[in-house]
Amino acid sequence: MSSEKASAPPRQEASPSGAELAEALMRTTHALRRFAGQPYLQRGWSTSRVLLMLAVDEAGTPRMGELKDRLGITGRSITSLVDGLEDEGLLRRCDDPDDRRSTRLEITAKGHEHLGEIKALHAAHAELTFGILDDAERSALLDMLDRLRAHVAGQSARV
Repeated sequence: MSSEKASAPPRQEASPSGAELAEALMRTTHALRRFAGQPYLQRGWSTSRVLLMLAVDEAGTPRMGELKDRLGITGRSITSLVDGLEDEGLLRRCDDPDDRRSTRLEITAKGHEHLGEIKALHAAHAELTFGILDDAERSALLDMLDRLRAHVAGQSARV
């Protein structure tokens, strides 16, 4: 773990406003997303491809429509991604026994090997990303993010 701290803008005396925090979080999230995709892009894998493989792995044998909604992509996009992964032997389409209009996806043996690479890259890159934080800072950040997510989810339910 690195003992060096990234340079941050000087702290203001007054507490930051909600708008300042939201903007800082959005900027950080954008930077994290771009940085997180780098190890995959270096291997020629798109972030969309990686996210689709991880989503199928997490869901088991999901319907394509469920994944489309979960990933927030169009039907055409998921079809193109699945076509490419199927051509590489990483995914296969299966009939849905409960709904003949639906197609389910499953990961092949070769796909599971590919997932192992994805997960190893992710773990190493995440340690690099968060290596700037000590154990207490990591715990505090995780707690704050969990609390913020729960608060926002509660507010969304009211709307």
